Amino acid sequence: MKPTHSLQPSSPRLREHWEALCSRIGERRAGSAGELASAEYIAGQWRKAGLANVHTEPFPCVTVVSSRAEIRVGDDRKFQSLPARVLAGSPSTPNDAVVEGELAWVEMPEQAERMFTPALKGKIVVLVGPTPTRADLHQRLVKARPAAVIHVDDRLPFEWVKDDGVYPTWVQRYGMPPTVAVPFRLAWEFRKQGATRARVRIVVKLRQGESQNVVAEVPGRHAELPLVLLGAHHDTQCHNIGADDNASGVVALLELASLLAGTKPLRTIRLVSFGAEEQLSVGSARYVVAHRRELRSVGVVLNLDSVASVLGHHWLIRGGTAAFGGWLREALARRSLETVEKPAPMPFADHFPFSVFGVPAVTFYRPNMDSGMRWQHHGVHDNLDNVSVPELARVVQAVGGVALDLAQANRWPFPRGLDPSQRTETMRLARDLFDLKA
Repeated sequence: MKPTHSLQPSSPRLREHWEALCSRIGERRAGSAGELASAEYIAGQWRKAGLANVHTEPFPCVTVVSSRAEIRVGDDRKFQSLPARVLAGSPSTPNDAVVEGELAWVEMPEQAERMFTPALKGKIVVLVGPTPTRADLHQRLVKARPAAVIHVDDRLPFEWVKDDGVYPTWVQRYGMPPTVAVPFRLAWEFRKQGATRARVRIVVKLRQGESQNVVAEVPGRHAELPLVLLGAHHDTQCHNIGADDNASGVVALLELASLLAGTKPLRTIRLVSFGAEEQLSVGSARYVVAHRRELRSVGVVLNLDSVASVLGHHWLIRGGTAAFGGWLREALARRSLETVEKPAPMPFADHFPFSVFGVPAVTFYRPNMDSGMRWQHHGVHDNLDNVSVPELARVVQAVGGVALDLAQANRWPFPRGLDPSQRTETMRLARDLFDLKA
């Protein structure tokens, strides 16, 4: 398939949508008024562009009403305060009170199996590295009954604090210790200074709320052919306007709607903005479950998430066959968007639930650190000063052109299904993190 369609994004429209989402609406945490306002804005813009079948599909979620963390570290003589954020989904400390305990340092993941023992009971556990992504390790941590957990994300070696979340399925099924995140650089300092104890107080107010997926279509002339699905997510973490993560993906979808609305493709192009992604792709998982009987009609998923860093690298986080990844990488290169293919299963993005069911699916992502992270990740610096209109325009032009080429083709040069090297880990993550079974 040679590139046959060229799209010309509008920089003023991109800026206008970014301002609406980040300046006028602001924080869009799952289940909040801000998330709902962004969903209504997206639906309104899609109707204005002339898309068909514009609607929302609500689903329940847990929303953070308020959260506060107080941490002091030191020794028996002197304590110092640290900035911290409660991980979304974490409970409060008992009775909203201060807990104090000896610090127990665990370097993840290599020390987890040896350290997650009853000897942690009543201690303040410092997890340096990722939180557990294996259900058995998470259960062992919960059963060890630490007084609290402090998470130190070693992918972000900075002094500012960032927000993050925990897996809703695990919280519901196994429970969760009171958990906060502190900046890596400050954790480095109190480790170096020999801190032995910590005092932690976490006060969280949660409620049952409602998130939503927003759906629209550019109707195809042959609706019986498998469709092309373009996705992004409109929610943010707490305390965050998410200019890159993921207003950039939503702005791309809004611009693609304007560019694709009048094209009359052979296949239908469906656009979906997912809610509650920051709670571990809850919205896309809900969409897949709700539409499970129709998934054979979804031919390919092109998802956009955090794609507008000023500097960085364009990644293709691919679920599906090597033939699919190779074809997509070459198709984008012909449109002057060079990419790095990452074929490992990635449950922290909205393409993943589709790939579990064999749909060729990819997330476009633009990290700006060698770790695969963005230095502004889930923090105050994820703002409009640190995103690039020209870079997003390049992504929209390339991805939109490829999507339209796919939508105008009778046949595609790649099959459905997972690469055999991905299957075992994909199914484990689907089962453990989402309770999904293909």
